[in-house]
Amino acid sequence: MTWDWLERVLPDPAIRDRARTLLMVLPNLVKLLVGVARDPRVPARAKLFAAAAAAYALSPVDFVPDFIPIIGRTDDIVIVALALDQLIEQAGISVIREHWDGPDEILAVVVDLVGMIAGLVPRPVRFAIHAYLRG
Repeated sequence: MTWDWLERVLPDPAIRDRARTLLMVLPNLVKLLVGVARDPRVPARAKLFAAAAAAYALSPVDFVPDFIPIIGRTDDIVIVALALDQLIEQAGISVIREHWDGPDEILAVVVDLVGMIAGLVPRPVRFAIHAYLRG
């Protein structure tokens, strides 16, 4: 597979290398999410929140319009990261590891990155979501 298109889209080599790594683990991420969605140990509310976040990310309708600089383009990423962070917390890292099919080092990077992005959400909002998901 050639990565020429990635070089055209992302001229910065450091960003391009990270994007290439992410694209290569995308099948592992999809398998992880399918496994967690089917796992009866994962609370239904956490699954529903993750599904709603995915639907929001795929929807053309946004809370923050895309024409607003920076925030308009990143709200999808932050909402999905927040949902994944809660899914990881609600499921537990042991369940996540059971469904992960890739290298442990990559899973650690994914979990850290998701946590870092989710950390951009104001604390009261994160606590309210966490309390709702706990029931």
